[in-house]
Amino acid sequence: MTLSSTALNLADLFHVIVDAVIAFDGEQRILFFNKGAEAIFGYTPEEVLGQPLDILLPDRFVAVHRRHFDEFAASPVASRPMSERRPIYARHKEGREFPAEAAIAKLNRDGEQLFVVVMRDITQRQRAEDELRVRAQQAAVAAERSRLARDLHDAVTQTLFSVSVIADVLPRIWERNPEEGRRRLNELRHLSRGALAEMRTLLLELRPSALMEANLGDLLRQLAASINSRSGVEVDVQIEGNPELSPDVKVSLYRIAQEALNNVAKHSNAAHARVVLRVRSSDGASNSKVALVIADDGCGFDTKISKPTHIGLDIMNERAAAIGARLTIHSEVGAGTTVQVELGN
Repeated sequence: MTLSSTALNLADLFHVIVDAVIAFDGEQRILFFNKGAEAIFGYTPEEVLGQPLDILLPDRFVAVHRRHFDEFAASPVASRPMSERRPIYARHKEGREFPAEAAIAKLNRDGEQLFVVVMRDITQRQRAEDELRVRAQQAAVAAERSRLARDLHDAVTQTLFSVSVIADVLPRIWERNPEEGRRRLNELRHLSRGALAEMRTLLLELRPSALMEANLGDLLRQLAASINSRSGVEVDVQIEGNPELSPDVKVSLYRIAQEALNNVAKHSNAAHARVVLRVRSSDGASNSKVALVIADDGCGFDTKISKPTHIGLDIMNERAAAIGARLTIHSEVGAGTTVQVELGN
């Protein structure tokens, strides 16, 4: 069975459309196959007319397609996109599969229900999108490496330079003034420990798997030591309960603490800060109630006057939302800032 130009009424128009236009009946027998379909699938009309639509589909999708087709045929909906959630896949005459987007419509012709599919091969577009995605990932990696290199120079390199200078002059200082020598020796110890903490933090950034495997309490202590080395802000860390959390929760809480403490170092002019992590488990780690607080005694800001976008609020909100946590920030001019994250009931 085939459809004449008179019966279809739009055949001539369909033949000049570059997309594939395929018409078939309720038994899914192909009735019309335009030139766009010839180009996309590699078949001539003579090879497919009267054949089941299955020949244009990968075998593994035939059953699924038939089920969706039956649901559409029985529904009151006249048309719909077939690839609204993800690309569908079709099969070329030579057997290769290709991604496509398609729409299907149904119409009644002389009491018979007919179906028309308009399909487009999106192989080139998908390839271009994949290339853009790879480039974006490469750009993100390059940006992260640049940031790590900058942090390495700004924090570790400068600290080690100070250590080197103090170590060079320490013997002479000690000879003239032992008390000053002891003070400088303590400073040397403090700087070297800070440089070690900063280096460990940077190494974690280079190895995300290590970040997921480490204990959150240890990570927060290391982060505090790194901030203290970089900015001179004294950061106290208090851990209550067993901080053995799922990797995604652990990483999100660590990133929020990292962003908040970076703010303390850069913007707060604080002398002291504290990090408190409380974990209360009821029926196992999955039902743990977690609270993370980062507070400082710095200059603060007026939240009613301006939105504190400079403190990375969007980043912290995204991290909290990703794990279903509640993030609150309280701050007053001259009274410091408190960032609090709560997870669980």
